[in-house]
Amino acid sequence: MNKGSVENHFEDFRIGQCFKCPTPRALSDADRVAYISYTGDRTPRFCNSSGLIHPLIVFHTVLGQTVRQISLNARANLGYAELIFGMPVHIGDEIHTTAQVIGLKENSNGTTGIVYVRTTGQNQRDEAVLEYVRWVMVKKKERKETQYLSAPSVPRLASSVRCDRLRIETHEDCCMMVTGGTLYFGDYDIGERIFHVDGMTINSSDHMCFTRLFQNSARVHFDNQLTNGRPLVYGGLPLSIGYALSYNGMENRLGIVAINGGTHANPVYPGDTLYAFTDVIDKMDLPGTYGALRLRLLVVKNEQPEATATFHIKTPDPQATKEGYNKNVVLDLDYWDMIAKGE
Repeated sequence: MNKGSVENHFEDFRIGQCFKCPTPRALSDADRVAYISYTGDRTPRFCNSSGLIHPLIVFHTVLGQTVRQISLNARANLGYAELIFGMPVHIGDEIHTTAQVIGLKENSNGTTGIVYVRTTGQNQRDEAVLEYVRWVMVKKKERKETQYLSAPSVPRLASSVRCDRLRIETHEDCCMMVTGGTLYFGDYDIGERIFHVDGMTINSSDHMCFTRLFQNSARVHFDNQLTNGRPLVYGGLPLSIGYALSYNGMENRLGIVAINGGTHANPVYPGDTLYAFTDVIDKMDLPGTYGALRLRLLVVKNEQPEATATFHIKTPDPQATKEGYNKNVVLDLDYWDMIAKGE
């Protein structure tokens, strides 16, 4: 028997199944530098001498550790919910991850199913640094029907992370000399839309290197033969690029602290150009020098949203694409960020 592992297909998963995910990873300043080189993120506190690791580096590290057991045979990563960043991660911290299957739903096409997984990343002191649920479409081994076609088990997930669950710490003050921004918590209004103007084109080498950086070995991101010459860009890269682009207009942010929900609405391929805009959904005044903004980040490919007065997030025909999204919308992310109240 060949010793090379093909890992799990949809039929191999069971509700309640737990995995201790290889391989533990010590994060370094080199990871911070590489992340900046692939995304252009300029959030000051993750670029300075504080030694703090960007929360999205932690996210990608934890997700990458689950790939071999959960999503090696994935067709696509679909979404996230109930994501909370815990203890801050510093240079030198070692991250290890566990995952538990909490839901299964077979698709009617007979070839794939959706696996829902609750994931926890911890540091070397076993303190939680990240907890979240994600769902991923995984291939089946054969077309034989499973019990999860007629009786799917789909977990009930919270629509948002409560503000009292956000981790609030004492942070260095933001100032224009550091951030380059003049807008503070009081300058953002519920219901406003911010176009971030800048765009970024994804090339083959960058998307594959970014994915390898986090030891994500899912085949659809690398194998030309498997994908008919069009490897799928790992959905975490548009997420990180979109967040990096959103710095333009939100310079005094502290950094993402929770994700209420996220949908990878359409695939991204090498050569696509990404743009982003943000809707302000809610805001919460908090004790201290920061307030919380609930934001909806939309990442769009190959179309500048502000250049089209009639741009729609959803299409008139809900059957046209996944959940009715415009075919150029690639990410719909609902999250909490902290914003300085002023100098």
